[in-house]
Amino acid sequence: MMSKISLPVVAGVKIITDAEGRFNLNALHQASGAEKKNGPSYWFALDGTKALIQKLEQKLIDTEIPVSVVHSIKGGRNQGTYAHELLAISYAGWISPIFQLQVNQTFIDYRRGNMAAVAGQEKKNDYLAEFRQTRALKMAISSVHELFDMMPELSQISRQCVVANLINPIAGFEAIPLPVLAEKLYSASEIGKLFDVSANKIGRIANDNNMKTEQYGEYHLDKSRHSDKQVQAFRYNNHALNTFRHILIAEQEAKEHALV
Repeated sequence: MMSKISLPVVAGVKIITDAEGRFNLNALHQASGAEKKNGPSYWFALDGTKALIQKLEQKLIDTEIPVSVVHSIKGGRNQGTYAHELLAISYAGWISPIFQLQVNQTFIDYRRGNMAAVAGQEKKNDYLAEFRQTRALKMAISSVHELFDMMPELSQISRQCVVANLINPIAGFEAIPLPVLAEKLYSASEIGKLFDVSANKIGRIANDNNMKTEQYGEYHLDKSRHSDKQVQAFRYNNHALNTFRHILIAEQEAKEHALV
């Protein structure tokens, strides 16, 4: 039998609140892995954080809600720094975007009363699963950064596709939406077939005419023809298609004139 719990739980850590409903940032820090560099004190020292606190306090004053957005309790079982929900989510986002998504979803479930505690070993298994998921997400994010460092020319759409395909299966929901492609893009092989020339020729024309730019398309990740590795490959748009057509027609006309 499952019973409702009164506090949100992130990665097996109960996020306690104070009498005003503010969330304990030290507990969130622990849930994130408790790395020293991610401690609440470092976040509070940022100018951006100070500005955010000031704006939120002003907003609450304007709505006549006389509650401080940050409060510290020294000593006792519930000591620590407590912050307004919006600040808690912002703090989680400073630690990592994926952790922010996890915290935000947990807070939503908490407000809706959808969270439930599972007794005994099942509860421990849930905590272990959350820990493994968090670790997998961190590894995926690290892999994404390494990939983007190696392939800096990837377009924003390609980057979003990569992140979505890596993160969403681990998160268990569509945390990162797949982009909607508004324009058809073509590989060098596809364009070569359209004009009855080789993909290598299309590549040479593109290089000779400096066509591998945003004006003519964008870089994507494709499977290598010679191995299982993924490589950067340029995909061409309709503007590039027309440019190839004009260049190839001009080449053909030049050959015909040379024969006359």
